[in-house]
Amino acid sequence: MSKLTSTARKTYVGLVIGNLFIILALMLTMQYFYYMTVRPVVPPDTVHGITKMIYLLKNRPESNWSKIMRRQAIPWTKLTVSKTPEYQNNALLSIQPPHIFDQLRQYKSLRMSVFIKEGIWLNITMMPPMPNQTGTRLAMVALIVILLAGMLFINYWAVNMLNQPVQTLIQSLIYSEDRDSWLPIPVTGNSDQKLIFEKINLLQDKVNKLLSNRTHVVTAISHDLRTPLTRLKLRAESLEKHPDFEKIMRDINDMDMMIRQSLDYFRDVSHEEKMQRFDMVAMLGSLCEDAGELKSDVRFESDVERLIYYGCVNLLKRAFSNLINNAVYYGGGAWVHLRQHPDKIEITIVDNGPGLKEEDRERAFIPFYRAESSRSRSTGGVGLGLTIAQEIMRQHRGDISLTNRPEGGLQVLVTLPK
Repeated sequence: MSKLTSTARKTYVGLVIGNLFIILALMLTMQYFYYMTVRPVVPPDTVHGITKMIYLLKNRPESNWSKIMRRQAIPWTKLTVSKTPEYQNNALLSIQPPHIFDQLRQYKSLRMSVFIKEGIWLNITMMPPMPNQTGTRLAMVALIVILLAGMLFINYWAVNMLNQPVQTLIQSLIYSEDRDSWLPIPVTGNSDQKLIFEKINLLQDKVNKLLSNRTHVVTAISHDLRTPLTRLKLRAESLEKHPDFEKIMRDINDMDMMIRQSLDYFRDVSHEEKMQRFDMVAMLGSLCEDAGELKSDVRFESDVERLIYYGCVNLLKRAFSNLINNAVYYGGGAWVHLRQHPDKIEITIVDNGPGLKEEDRERAFIPFYRAESSRSRSTGGVGLGLTIAQEIMRQHRGDISLTNRPEGGLQVLVTLPK
């Protein structure tokens, strides 16, 4: 059985409560009909004993009545004599056995006053026992248990049948979240659900093809531009004595850098590297050492000596290298700190640069965007470093945020799930 979604759980609880009300109504109905149809256990001799008692009292002197009533004791019956009928609503001049049986069948007991002679009434109160209901109650309890078990199973099965395709859709979307392209959703469920999933798969396929075609087109254009750009560079070298030679070569180099980094960007975001386990502390330490060899102030600290992480090591190297180099180029140095939490890893990269304005921080991850303070080509780059780093982190279900420090400088916070 799959895990139920919130809606499925609510549906299941609602069905169970509704069925419990139905079972309760059935129980009350069964109890009512049982009460209406059950008959007290009264032997015919007992009923005839009452009619015989009345006959004897009518035909014997009053002096013998006490002796007659002792000898003719009737089970479950109380007999009293009074001058007026005790049961005014059920006072009879005479009585026959069928009348007694009708009274017992209707009221489950007998309460009546019978006329004996002038000024004397015999009051009869009979409370016969009801049939033994233990077996009936046990049968009713067993029936209720069976109904409850069947109800719970059938309701859960029905809700699970409706919930399974939804759960499959959720799991497929969660799985595809970490992939560059959407994966087909298994077509399950009833006919309507299957039709929905087929349409979703069709749309996913169209989106995947559109994204793939866009990447191939941009990559092809960027690649094809390098050939005429190389020819242009060779021809420009013959103009070495021209007064604008340096400006021409600088523009050509900028164009070449933009094309190369564009190709690198599309290669990285669509690169399918096999994930593996590696030491995050060792990787960051190595990157900081390499950056420090350029006579830059680069430091690395970690709360743990070793941290095994599962991911694409080359892509993460590229991402952290971009972030560290940005801190070195624009901030005069980089201070990298790794912190381990129970459910995530945090890597902060701090510099002593001027920081970024709020509008620049919001747009820093847009491809080819460069803040005004970093537009000088002397620092290198065309505005793809942060974009590539963010794409790589999101492939690992992580994220990057930028904040200005109160004491000055920019802080880059990278968060990765464990």
